[in-house]
Amino acid sequence: MAAGARAEQTFSFDSTPGRLPKVVVPVNYAIELTPDFASLALPGVETVDIEVREPTAQVTLNTIRATFGDVTADDGAQRAAVTTDAAAQTATLTFAQPLAAGRHKLRIGFTAQINKFGSGLFSVDYPTRTGMKRLISSKLEPADARRIFPCWDEPAFKATFALSVVIPRDLLAVGNMPVASEAQVSDNLKRVTFALTPRMSSYLFVLTVGELERVTADAGGVTLGVVTTQGKTEQGRFALDSAVKLLAYYNDYFGVKYPLPKLDLIAVPGGFGGAMENWGGITFFESRLLFDPATNAESARRGIFAIIAHEMAHMWFGDLVTMAWWDNLWLNEGFASWMATKASEQFYPQWQNWLNGYGVKQFAMALDARRTSHPIQQAIADHSEAVTAFDAITYNKGQALIRMLENYLGAQAFRDGIRKYMAVHAYSNSTTADLWQALESAAGKRIAGVAASFTERDGVPLVVAETVCDGTSQRLTLRQERFVIAPADVAPPSWRKRRWH
Repeated sequence: MAAGARAEQTFSFDSTPGRLPKVVVPVNYAIELTPDFASLALPGVETVDIEVREPTAQVTLNTIRATFGDVTADDGAQRAAVTTDAAAQTATLTFAQPLAAGRHKLRIGFTAQINKFGSGLFSVDYPTRTGMKRLISSKLEPADARRIFPCWDEPAFKATFALSVVIPRDLLAVGNMPVASEAQVSDNLKRVTFALTPRMSSYLFVLTVGELERVTADAGGVTLGVVTTQGKTEQGRFALDSAVKLLAYYNDYFGVKYPLPKLDLIAVPGGFGGAMENWGGITFFESRLLFDPATNAESARRGIFAIIAHEMAHMWFGDLVTMAWWDNLWLNEGFASWMATKASEQFYPQWQNWLNGYGVKQFAMALDARRTSHPIQQAIADHSEAVTAFDAITYNKGQALIRMLENYLGAQAFRDGIRKYMAVHAYSNSTTADLWQALESAAGKRIAGVAASFTERDGVPLVVAETVCDGTSQRLTLRQERFVIAPADVAPPSWRKRRWH
């Protein structure tokens, strides 16, 4: 995306950026995984219902370091030859006869790996009073579902997921949805089958398995849970109470109720990262979720509440409605950051959250004052570039812009626009243009040009006022220029023509 403003289009699957061909799209994944906790092998098999949009003999999807077994179409009617491209992180399935337009089934046998680093499905070894224990968990954003199972691993390829996992009988498995059934496979193993998910992007898939415990609460028919390693559930009480408050608040604000029957907050030992907004099963680094009054300062409550509020806001901004491509990541992260601050102010006004957020805004402005800054909406070519978008400009400048727009439109009109945006794009994808369209419809005033001057350009404006005395009169002149701090970042002449609204 160029630094200058451009007319972004509303969401269209065919025009959405990405690397995968759009000739074949997934409809449903039925996946069975059998993780080996000792060898860290991950054998699996999946049956994928696909929609073939035009006849093709080739199906291309994402994978990393998987080995393939039998790959067939339509109950074995055709067997595929599989070629992989490690650089592109893809596998191409080639059939002797083209698949006709319409619905088909692919059956793919594969073996992936459980990693020792925090991407894909990974293992965590942690100490207990009886020795070291191991659990496995997942972290897939932006593009690591492909490390677990072959899939269309781009956000616009939404599908439903039916997961089964074969695990030791004494372990607890947590996924996106509630457990639908359990069945004994052998003396030591059981098969845990989860209910079918709604349509969602692949990076929101979650699986955590280990010697875990859960404490739960009912919130308007939704089961909220905090999942911990053994002996730590009491440290999850503050998180659980916070989730109960936040769910009711968000249901009301967004005008669309949380659509899943459960939501777990999962505490993972170790340092895999901060938190990840998997739909129905949010994962957290333990210190970001658990509160122990005996060892934690009271100020830790503020941080725990803020990150829970941020991740739960993603259940709407990001999960229910997902950015079409990573150039619109701010629709996920900027809004979740803004909503977390708004919720903190609602429940804990004594924390003075907007005042504390002033420092966050100042930090974003300082970064944006440099020549090395980038627009909130920036061009993202592929998954490797997507990682770079998770920065302070996306989160902090995005949040500050949203608050400015709320003040410009008025809180009620802004909320009405957000509700319309959620209702129209639920279970689908969107671009920033879709958001502007919803806000304009609700507020009855133009906003796209105003907002685009902040989202599609780097920098923020500095308004300079100059007065000139001319006899008995004074003339006031106002002009805009880009705000800079360091002399080396003074804007070149081409930037002087910019106008922020």
